[in-house]
Amino acid sequence: MHKQVYEFLLKNGIDCNYDAEKDEINIYITLEDFKYELYMKFPLYYPYEFPELYINNTNGLMIPHMYTGNRLCLYDTNEVLPNPQNFLQDALDSVIRAKSLLTDSKNKENMIDYQLETVSFWEAKVFGRVDYLGGKNLTTHLLWRYEWLEGYNIVADEKEKITEFINNSYGVNPKKMFYKRALFINIGKNILVNLKNIKDIQELIPESDLSQFYGFLIKNSGKGLIILYADNGVGKCIFSLEISLSSYGVKLSRRSIKGVLVANKRRTFKRFKTRNFQMQRLFTRGGDGNVCFDKRCLLIGCGSIGSYVSKAIIDIGITDNITLLDNDFLETENLARHLCGSDHLCLLTSKAEALKLELLKHYPAMQCNSINENAWEYFLNRCTELNSFDLILVCVGNTVIEKKVIQLLKDNQIEKECIILWVEPYLVAGHALVFQGEIGETTEKNIFDVNGMFNNNVLVDSRKYLKSEAGCQSAYAPYSGFEVQKFVLDFLDIYYRKIYTKKEKHNYEFTWIGKMKWARQQKFKIKSKWRSKEDRFMELRRIDN
Repeated sequence: MHKQVYEFLLKNGIDCNYDAEKDEINIYITLEDFKYELYMKFPLYYPYEFPELYINNTNGLMIPHMYTGNRLCLYDTNEVLPNPQNFLQDALDSVIRAKSLLTDSKNKENMIDYQLETVSFWEAKVFGRVDYLGGKNLTTHLLWRYEWLEGYNIVADEKEKITEFINNSYGVNPKKMFYKRALFINIGKNILVNLKNIKDIQELIPESDLSQFYGFLIKNSGKGLIILYADNGVGKCIFSLEISLSSYGVKLSRRSIKGVLVANKRRTFKRFKTRNFQMQRLFTRGGDGNVCFDKRCLLIGCGSIGSYVSKAIIDIGITDNITLLDNDFLETENLARHLCGSDHLCLLTSKAEALKLELLKHYPAMQCNSINENAWEYFLNRCTELNSFDLILVCVGNTVIEKKVIQLLKDNQIEKECIILWVEPYLVAGHALVFQGEIGETTEKNIFDVNGMFNNNVLVDSRKYLKSEAGCQSAYAPYSGFEVQKFVLDFLDIYYRKIYTKKEKHNYEFTWIGKMKWARQQKFKIKSKWRSKEDRFMELRRIDN
């Protein structure tokens, strides 16, 4: 097959020869009297993958689309796929693309491509790796740096975030951690072509940030890790590098630093591959980038419903800062319908702490705190602290607590938006109350019946469908993990599209119908309003008008 490719290229006027020993095709492309030598290699799964072309000597060409090892990048395989039935034409097209790439590079007609490929170029020759756990501060500022292994650095705004990351991601808790400082510099929109030495880096730094740059180098004896935050014209990107100045016997100071930098202007630096864990980056590259993260949330109740709510409000882009409150412990009985797994059962762990660790495994740079306390402590004695949050979500499945929350809202002791979620046995139905405005007489009439109980339940006396095991305090509402996830995701989808993004503030009731058909077959007592509804029916209605 490979020799067949060679013969086809030769037939189509390509200057080439076949190296049978290496099973490669040597290809020669002449531009302005200089002959560039390339060779074509065939990947393991050829022709289901494109052939690979490498250039032996770039002869000073600045080629924007090139991998490590001088392999030319000729296709974006997310957009173009090989055609195994027409593999000969694929090979010829690859050579034609390579010639076009070299011609454009020779004539410097693809400099804009070089700018766009800056990250790929940077990472082609790296010394090590940096895991960046920075927050939302994009101004030039100091960071903490921990070199865990040689060439592997973890960088964050706070030391605790680094420790947290190592513990959650690798299951290791280092006893002695020696931290250094790193410097984050926002260089804005800049030309990022051909960065080779310290002078090139210094010229990228805004005039207003040079003083901080000088001070950082002075304090760290001319050495240090720099994180550059840049706009390459297409998007935001991060570059990590380590500078090491030679002082030439001169003591570094505010008076001498500029001269020392001039003396080191041709000195090279160490490049690092950066893994950017910033929330905005994760949701731009791993999503559609349409996230706000503008709410500081408090989640009260970290059981089944609460665990899935916590993940969903992050995934949908509402928050990257959440505090979890629950004094219950995670048990084996929780696993089938909880976000957390058995890895949190080695030691007795509160649901709040287990959920925090689980969320941080997904999103190491987010802000997440856990409070292992009884919710009544806050409702009765520390209510004002609740108002430090933008959004409070209550997922406790306890009517007494839920009614207390509503009373606190009515009395204006809780002044922030509040959502209460609960489900009925077997998840015949799920419910949510959203309070954004004042709780007046109309809202109360829509929520409570004449006996002061919630009037929007679907089952008649849902308590009779609870289950119990041996021992006291063993009653529980049976429902599956799949059903509760479906309820949570459906509600938050409706909430995000029809409530969260609206400027008007109102109070709402949401009802979700789950296993209604099954409940009818089991002869459950169902309120007439809901008896004919089909599974997955949803209703959102205003309750303040």
